Amino acid sequence: MTTNSQLVIAVLASALSQLAQADRAVGIKAFESADYGQALTELRPVAIAGNAEAQYTLGVMYAQGWGVLADPEQAFAWYQRAAVQDYAKAEHNLAVMIEGGEVATPDPAAARRWFERAANHGSAKAALELGLRCYRGFDDSGPDYARALGWWERAFSAGEPDAGYNLGILHRRGLGVDKDINSATRWWERAARAGSLVAQNALGAAYQSAAGVPLEPVKAYAWYQVAARGGLRVAAQNATLLEAQLSPEQLAHARDLSTELMTQSP
Repeated sequence: MTTNSQLVIAVLASALSQLAQADRAVGIKAFESADYGQALTELRPVAIAGNAEAQYTLGVMYAQGWGVLADPEQAFAWYQRAAVQDYAKAEHNLAVMIEGGEVATPDPAAARRWFERAANHGSAKAALELGLRCYRGFDDSGPDYARALGWWERAFSAGEPDAGYNLGILHRRGLGVDKDINSATRWWERAARAGSLVAQNALGAAYQSAAGVPLEPVKAYAWYQVAARGGLRVAAQNATLLEAQLSPEQLAHARDLSTELMTQSP
């Protein structure tokens, strides 16, 4: 093959790659806009060509029945094609399907391997799930709180705020770590400020009962309100019960504080 021929092939390959990337970008934008017809048109050829993000997105569409008839086997196949390329989101979803037995007999050991792969490739959600399974016990084995602690620390560091709430529970109960209510409330505050509704409610309860923090009903009400505005019903109930115990001045301060906290939350 001559040098000129090689150059022409290289230029054509580069042009095709750029076109594929453009199609992928258009397809992903259409998917995010819920234009699933266009997303399918743009992403299918890119997925067939081997793009992991497109493969994963087609998996989601088949799993949810968005723009296509829901088809767990197709979803599984597309997730698998992306997962073998170390695409963390696909690895996580593949693990969920394997664990749930959506296309075959449930295989907890295989699911665990895929969850671990996903977590090791940066999936905060997979690390959170692994922590939950260690907390409850894989298969017939008992709980492994120390491993749950490790996975939840990784999940929180990777951006999963609810993992911080779970870490607070471990410290509060002394599971896999020394019992320490102060450490628990510190985790809940970190998680609350990162956007965890359950942590915001837990922090409110801590301030209401002086558990690891000073007794501060104004802060308690403010955190309950933040969680309630996020949609946590139990926090709304807690705020209503506490409201009757606050003076008008305290209530006004608490509402101002909750608004301030809302602006700081993600």
